[in-house]
Amino acid sequence: MQKRMSSIGWLTLLLGVLLTTGLQCGLLAQNQQPPSPGPAPPPAEEKLDLSDQVIRDVFAPLQRGMEGHNSYQVLALFDQQQTPDYAQVRDQLHAFFAQYDAIRFRYQLLQVTSDQNGGSAVAEIEMEATPADPSQITLRRETQMRFRLTLGSKGWRLVGFAPANFFAQ
Repeated sequence: MQKRMSSIGWLTLLLGVLLTTGLQCGLLAQNQQPPSPGPAPPPAEEKLDLSDQVIRDVFAPLQRGMEGHNSYQVLALFDQQQTPDYAQVRDQLHAFFAQYDAIRFRYQLLQVTSDQNGGSAVAEIEMEATPADPSQITLRRETQMRFRLTLGSKGWRLVGFAPANFFAQ
């Protein structure tokens, strides 16, 4: 004998099927994440003006090298082949680092120019150096310096500066 299902029975069954199907679809949708767009392309490097390039390539590393007693970092800023008195600069710098412990080096870039042969920069330099020998007095130098620059494959490099005896004792 077959029993007929009442309309309430059909309705209950239909609601149960719909609820189960709806819940399963919702859970599947939650587990699926949208496809990742992949790695974002690196932002295009902003074009630096000449002053910013010279600060990045020369003055900021010069300050870090001086304050960190890192003669390698300071000398790496010079183009050895184009700096006529490179050996003298190297010797003065080594002697300076041997004589002084703490160094505070500040600069204010005043002017930068360039042409097809290279560039030049004028900066106000302040330096304070505490001697390794406590019987000596602290060295304070403040001067306007002129830097000669050349543009190479690794950016701007120093080829000279005036006054040339800035690091001399």
